[in-house]
Amino acid sequence: MTMRRLFSVLLLSSILLGCSNFKNLSHEMKAIDTITHQYTLILDQPTSDSAVVIEQIKDINKSEVDGYDGIIDSDSIKLQLSNDVHYLLVFEDKNQDLTLQADEAFSVINLRDHKDKSTIETTLSINEKALPKAFVDRPLSSLLKIELDLVDIGTVVNLTDPPFEKDNAELGMWQPLTFLLENNAGLYFLSEYDPNKIPILFVHGINSTALDFAPLIEKIDKSKYQIWVFNYPSGLSLSLNSKGLNNLLHTVTTEYKVKQMHVVAHSMGGLIVANSMRQCRIGQLCHFINSITTISSPFGGVGSAKQGVEYSPVVMPAWVDLNPDGKFIADLFTDNDKIHTPHFLAFGYNSGDLFNTDSNDGVIDLSSQLSRQAQLHAEQIRGYDENHLSILDNDDLFDDLSDFWLKTEQ
Repeated sequence: MTMRRLFSVLLLSSILLGCSNFKNLSHEMKAIDTITHQYTLILDQPTSDSAVVIEQIKDINKSEVDGYDGIIDSDSIKLQLSNDVHYLLVFEDKNQDLTLQADEAFSVINLRDHKDKSTIETTLSINEKALPKAFVDRPLSSLLKIELDLVDIGTVVNLTDPPFEKDNAELGMWQPLTFLLENNAGLYFLSEYDPNKIPILFVHGINSTALDFAPLIEKIDKSKYQIWVFNYPSGLSLSLNSKGLNNLLHTVTTEYKVKQMHVVAHSMGGLIVANSMRQCRIGQLCHFINSITTISSPFGGVGSAKQGVEYSPVVMPAWVDLNPDGKFIADLFTDNDKIHTPHFLAFGYNSGDLFNTDSNDGVIDLSSQLSRQAQLHAEQIRGYDENHLSILDNDDLFDDLSDFWLKTEQ
């Protein structure tokens, strides 16, 4: 079902008749709320031209960080934290090395003091007496101990395996927690890891799995490249899935000491990748990525997602980030020009409908695929006479992709 039909049909049926999908989504969101807590962290004195790093810590007496976030040129950040996280170490990372130095302003927040609050205000200051010495001059990479209990990483699979079935695509959208608990999420390999081959990571869109990329993957030279796929519950927020992707990439590239990589994303996956690049460029954790390619991605948002946020009885978290008027879309390219990874922007313009006179690929409007900010940050832009899915089997797209990969490798 296309994104347009997803909102126009399912929203209407859920309001008038009651829809099992929305009931499932409501149940899942309540379950997620019981194991996580959402905060908005506000800095009393905003920093300028500096990164702010937020390290998530379960036990302040251990030299371990259980997750992290980073922001630049902002005074607030939204956090969705596991209930197991009890402390936040927030510091101004002046040199963007993801390491707390003694001359950098910081704050240690005990979340137990904010159990009944959704907004936390804090002031960063230099205080030698309160300095958490176990974390000073320790690079984040040496402290990060991410638990990946609900995801697979490096498992060798085939695209015909259960995690990539269409039913699981819908499960990931409407029942994201169940999707995770049933072991459908992870960063998978389509062959055993080979240090002599360059990984290409594929990231699917909403209501999809990596199986959508099968026609494109089939054409790739497997003697030079190895295929990785990121499978995730697409109903969750794009911000959360971006952080999940970064955690997996950090883990796998550290283990295998990856030197080069290409990333290819379709539809909503392009937004997840673009946001991931914003996050991991702090500390240059994505320096090994040669290129990113986005195909038919709604960089200007999706109008029907805004309708879902405004009128649906239950709001899917992904819709909030796809809202054209939302903060996620507004911030997507705000600072990507400071550290630039070559971006190939591919778009489709065949609606596939003889009676459809709108400018779109049957799902995403051209005005969204070709938002001005996305064009300004793209090194190469190409259009194809294809619809939203058929573009993935276009020979010209594959030829252009192959040339782009080769150019960025050089």
